[in-house]
Amino acid sequence: MGRRREWAVDGSTAAVLVAPVVVNHVMSANPVGILGSLVAGGVIAATARRWPLVGWLVVVVGTLVDGNFVFALPVMSYLVGLRTERIRVVAAAFVVVAAAGTVLNFVVLGTSQAEWFSLTMMLVLLGVFPWLAGRYRAQQARLISAGWERAARLESERRMVRLRERARIAQEMHDSLGHELSLIALSAGALETTPGLAGKQSAAAGRIRESAATATDQLREIIGVLREDGEPAPTSRDDIAALIAKSRAAGMTILVETSGELPRSAERTAYEVVRESLTNASRHAPGATVRVTLTDDGEASTITVVNDAPERPAGRKTHGAERLGLVGLRERVRLNGGTLLAGPTPTGGFRTVAEVPRAGAPAHEEAGESEMRRRARRSLAAAVLTPAVLALVTALGYYPFAVAGSVLEEAAFERMSIGTPRGELAGVLPSREAPGDKQAGCELYSDGNFPMADAAYRLCFTDERLSSKERLK
Repeated sequence: MGRRREWAVDGSTAAVLVAPVVVNHVMSANPVGILGSLVAGGVIAATARRWPLVGWLVVVVGTLVDGNFVFALPVMSYLVGLRTERIRVVAAAFVVVAAAGTVLNFVVLGTSQAEWFSLTMMLVLLGVFPWLAGRYRAQQARLISAGWERAARLESERRMVRLRERARIAQEMHDSLGHELSLIALSAGALETTPGLAGKQSAAAGRIRESAATATDQLREIIGVLREDGEPAPTSRDDIAALIAKSRAAGMTILVETSGELPRSAERTAYEVVRESLTNASRHAPGATVRVTLTDDGEASTITVVNDAPERPAGRKTHGAERLGLVGLRERVRLNGGTLLAGPTPTGGFRTVAEVPRAGAPAHEEAGESEMRRRARRSLAAAVLTPAVLALVTALGYYPFAVAGSVLEEAAFERMSIGTPRGELAGVLPSREAPGDKQAGCELYSDGNFPMADAAYRLCFTDERLSSKERLK
């Protein structure tokens, strides 16, 4: 259902974008143009979700054939920013389009500098700015998602705190009350079997022994209630070997390699990493071989769990539960001053690597969320600073190039008189002309207007003499 909805949205978007082009070709009775427009719409619909940059390039190329494609350019640019994370690929596409357009306009079409500048500004306004807006929106959505994951993680942590407190109570009851009750039962049993003890006293000792045994059983039941279902009795050290043995007994193939001895401070983290990794492997890669490597070099402990690609399909995956499990695991490692990396391997398996330094200090902020915040801030800064940078580039780049050697002073223009020989004006006229529509026998010059530096004066010569002068602005 969700896939159909995505196709419907993408198809509708593509239909709206190519509608002006199709209508234009229908009115001009151009069947080839209609077919080409429909093909372009199909490509846009097919690539808008996963490869929006392809649809964007189709629109850019389409503008060379039909200017009505320009209405689709800002929409596709926004989708590229919203759905494409690889900035370098998009930036390279913009650079290639700008360079190819420059060559096409100057070499093939003979476009003037002013027209080229206008086309460049159109690419910026309809391409770069919508892309920045889409990218900022995507970063904002990721930040919101990270906030919800953080809330879920905090809730999970609060639940874990309650479970640990219940386990602590159970441990204390087991250690203190259980031991005392065992001593009472032992003493009552010895008293019950004392030779020469009257029957009444012996029966009373038996009742004491039975009551102590009943109290011990009730204590075990209470401990079972305080623990989570299936939770083992709290111990001072988590037995990774027992965990692996239990998983092997369930049918998993697990290879273990150790180097060095893990410190007690890293044993709990190692246990959690191995347990979460084995749980994910059994769920998402049934039948795959799992390799567990535990190493310690004296400065840091490294726990690596890698599973091969699954031998058979794992069925429906629960990405949300897996994500929360990894998020909680990453937080536990972080609280111990370590780092956790988890991701797929090139061969289709999955790798989880945790590194816990012996003298680690907890990080102050979760790395993934912090990185998302930094990306969102960078996207916002790019959206704000890009206009200023473009203005600076225009002022320091295009404008000096456009005005260089083409500026005619106003006072010199006023002093020129009709009939003056062209040779006498050689020291007054600029070394080159300004861009613009030229007429035979006429020359164009700029007054240095910003930012286009286009033509402001027209001087016409007949028989090498000034026949007319005109102020265009």
